[in-house]
Amino acid sequence: MDILQLAIPPLPQFLTAGHSVWREGMQHFERTFEVYDLIIVCSGALYMTEDGIPYEVKAGELLLLEPGRTHYGHRPSAEDSELYWLHFRHTRPLARLTEKHIPWSTLVRRGTDSDLTAPEQYMFLPKYGAVDIKPLQPALKDILRLRDSLTLEHAVDLQVALGRLLAQLQSGVREQRRATRSYAVSEQVKAYLEQHMAEPFEARLLAEELHFHFDYAARCLKKHTGLSPLQYQHALRMETAKRLLLDSAVPVPEIASQVGFADYNYFIRMFSKTVGVSPGLFRQSARGYV
Repeated sequence: MDILQLAIPPLPQFLTAGHSVWREGMQHFERTFEVYDLIIVCSGALYMTEDGIPYEVKAGELLLLEPGRTHYGHRPSAEDSELYWLHFRHTRPLARLTEKHIPWSTLVRRGTDSDLTAPEQYMFLPKYGAVDIKPLQPALKDILRLRDSLTLEHAVDLQVALGRLLAQLQSGVREQRRATRSYAVSEQVKAYLEQHMAEPFEARLLAEELHFHFDYAARCLKKHTGLSPLQYQHALRMETAKRLLLDSAVPVPEIASQVGFADYNYFIRMFSKTVGVSPGLFRQSARGYV
């Protein structure tokens, strides 16, 4: 399944939506506009072409048409077809990628009270393919209800409802990954590394406890996080150290020991290299002292 990568924030903005039955023989007109057009087919089929690429969107499938691309129906419906459609505005996709290349586990920088902009984040939405419609219908019906009786009192509710729907679509993409064996192994490796974060890393011990050959376990982790086991342990140590610096008064040398660094000076060097500032300056900056 192709996936569209969208930058957030801001979140997409709801424009309009509908629930329709396309009668046999109906065909979509040609159009190019700067909005996303989400089509979810409940029964029958819709035949759409976008920038020369034809799609047959059958029952239980969706198609997300992109802004700035020309789309039209390349053939009429062969039978009555029930569908939901929804328009929202957002910037054009940053990229199109496959599910296995989505960097789900990329760490997002934790904000501080001195930040003026949000850290870079992304939303991942399916372009075309199968979708479980039943869990989406409550959100779709809520959107239609709010649209039909919209007052300023509920304007925020409508935008939030769109956010819930998009989150469900992204969750469906994520569930496909969770069904794979490599994901299950990756999760076991992550759990092991979290449990043994403060201990010296030994590939032999990881393999013995998880009953997987180390090279295989490392490949699974790399596939789903982009990191080797040693790199993932280092990231865990740095994130834990940052959390302790922000949320506690524990002295820096003690934090170094808690996250697995016997050599305090080495911890200072590694933290500064990874985060960009020393632990002391990170704590002071986050508390607004500098």
